[in-house]
Amino acid sequence: MAEIRERVNLWLAAKVPGARFNQAGMASIQRDADTQIVLELSSSDALCHFCAIVAPLDDVEPETTLLTALSLNRFGKPLGGCWLAWEPELQMLTLCWNMELTHVDQLAFSNALDHFISAIDSARRELIPPSDEPVMTALVELA
Repeated sequence: MAEIRERVNLWLAAKVPGARFNQAGMASIQRDADTQIVLELSSSDALCHFCAIVAPLDDVEPETTLLTALSLNRFGKPLGGCWLAWEPELQMLTLCWNMELTHVDQLAFSNALDHFISAIDSARRELIPPSDEPVMTALVELA
């Protein structure tokens, strides 16, 4: 397992400079202010678990959010094989995915991380209603 960890550490550092798995096999990547991706290497097999917080339940109609999440999980579409799960401690929906590392190379790992980020964006588009706040723009007078 140490060999796999070192190999995946190299791939992760190539994709995200400075990122590295700790001794417990965990790594965290901050994509933007709203997105933190947690990667965990399994201690018993060659799996890398991907996880990210996606959305809370709607305050007014939580059932609607749950039904949408269930429909997104159906047949792995449109989340590309990722799935939504309820994280009771955080009271949030999370996106999860497992990657078998046995026959993976650096390019496949990099593509998997990109794929996971894309799935996060897809899930958020479906689960988080658009803001009703007006968009403020500046008016510029042309001379």
